[in-house]
Amino acid sequence: MAEFDVSVLTIRCGTHTVRAVAENAAAARRQIQSECDKGHNHCPAEWCTDDVQTTIVQVKQVALDDVTIIAADSVGLGTFYTDDTLRRARIVRRDPGDSR
Repeated sequence: MAEFDVSVLTIRCGTHTVRAVAENAAAARRQIQSECDKGHNHCPAEWCTDDVQTTIVQVKQVALDDVTIIAADSVGLGTFYTDDTLRRARIVRRDPGDSR
């Protein structure tokens, strides 16, 4: 199974990324959407406690994680995706044993 980064947009919280392990992008989207529908919005407690609406806006398959990104203004870790894009982002990682 592959890893996917699923971008979730919440009205009061903004956009954040959740890592999911699934067979394909559609399965990753369904998994995270199902969790959001059940009220598990992956919203960090410091962002909000009563979200109004949650929408999945993007699903990308991870090719390499923790790659070093060297830019003119900084150096940091990021993720390389199968569509040849790089992103430096904070990822919410779920414990594989988490039943949510």
